[in-house]
Amino acid sequence: MSVLSRTPFPAAKQRLRTPNDSPLKLFCLLPAAFWYGVFFLLPLIFLLWIGFWRVENYVNVPDFTALNYIEIGENLFARARYGLALLQSLYVALTNMVFAVGFAYLIALALVYAVPERWQRLALLLTIAPFWSSYVLRLYAWQTILSKSGLLNATLGYLGMDALKVDIIYTQIATRIGLIHFLAPILVVIMYVTVRNIDRTLIEAARELGASRWQVFRKVILPLSSFGLALSGSFAVIIALGDTLSPSLLGGGAGSSWLGNIPVFSGMLIADYASSTNLPRTSALATILVLVMVGMLLLGYRLAERARRNISE
Repeated sequence: MSVLSRTPFPAAKQRLRTPNDSPLKLFCLLPAAFWYGVFFLLPLIFLLWIGFWRVENYVNVPDFTALNYIEIGENLFARARYGLALLQSLYVALTNMVFAVGFAYLIALALVYAVPERWQRLALLLTIAPFWSSYVLRLYAWQTILSKSGLLNATLGYLGMDALKVDIIYTQIATRIGLIHFLAPILVVIMYVTVRNIDRTLIEAARELGASRWQVFRKVILPLSSFGLALSGSFAVIIALGDTLSPSLLGGGAGSSWLGNIPVFSGMLIADYASSTNLPRTSALATILVLVMVGMLLLGYRLAERARRNISE
């Protein structure tokens, strides 16, 4: 019998260790757990709890009652019209998602396939440059551009194009412009990483087999980008649902749509908090918005997972 057969290999008796097996992993996770627990989970639990309080003589009384949710349910489509405001928010968020994701996807495609690789990092840095300034300042800048006597109409008038002057301030178009300006840098980064990771040999093989550019995009690039598209879409919807600045500063609430001149749900929530002392009802409204966001997040996660499985197959 050889020496190797009589001497057991030490690694054969032990399971190979990985960085995840380190006893320090729990210690490294403690700061993140503390941060999310104190600044996210606890405030969310407190918000849910306040939603079940009641008000007596303009004083918030801790309790566990569903009266606030019953009152909201009774006014879904009458008086306060909470339901219509929620539908308006979903309409604005979903349509804005289409425009924002499409815009970011085109920029990502241009960065990957039209910009030389040595310049791509600089070009990507320029796309996220808007994050270097305040969101509120950007919205006020759009006000000066889109107003009736703003920069856009003044330029058109100077060029003798008075017929092309626009009046889109305090409309849903202006709301979407502000949201897209806010979302585009984030979505471009997500889509850039997705598109750049597509194997170029697949594109080259499709071209060698006689596929046109459009067929390559439709059959290769677009399916392999589906995970990033689903992820970007869910992110865009969640941000748009919770945003109040673009609808209020640019859209005048939200702007008229097929639902009518109804404010978005987040704006109605802020108005309810400012004009009422009923904090429990406001917390219940905020809880409803959070639940809708969680639902959209789960839907986006499911679509992203389905896209990932299709890509892996």
